[in-house]
Amino acid sequence: MTMTMKQFIEAARPGEIEPNLHKYPLGNGKNKNKITFLEWDDEEQSMNCPTCGFECTHITGVEVFTRGDDAEEHTHTTVDMLNNETSVKRIKGHGRNPSGRRDGLIVSGHCESGCKFEIEIAQHKGNTFFKSNKTGKHSHEVE
Repeated sequence: MTMTMKQFIEAARPGEIEPNLHKYPLGNGKNKNKITFLEWDDEEQSMNCPTCGFECTHITGVEVFTRGDDAEEHTHTTVDMLNNETSVKRIKGHGRNPSGRRDGLIVSGHCESGCKFEIEIAQHKGNTFFKSNKTGKHSHEVE
């Protein structure tokens, strides 16, 4: 049986809409920012840009959201690789956490053709969901 993400969430928690429902991938396959991989001869894979598909990508930051089931607060850890900065904060509510109920991750990056992107990874009812967003253009200064 095939169902939409919204139907899945409703079936899991009838009558109770997730507070971060807008963050889940509800595009029914219409999200044009897809995470794809290039397969190399030695069975390694490299991630393509989710915006344009170019194979040369760079990770520039990671955000980790640590949250107990339905907790009202979570720990938001940020690693900014461009500025060599790390922060750890307690956040009330959902903040940027891609998961409405549990832990989540956001990986930031750019490709060498100029796209900036974020990849959200969210846990929900034993499933792990991936969503990518275009976040702008990357200037080509030397890093």
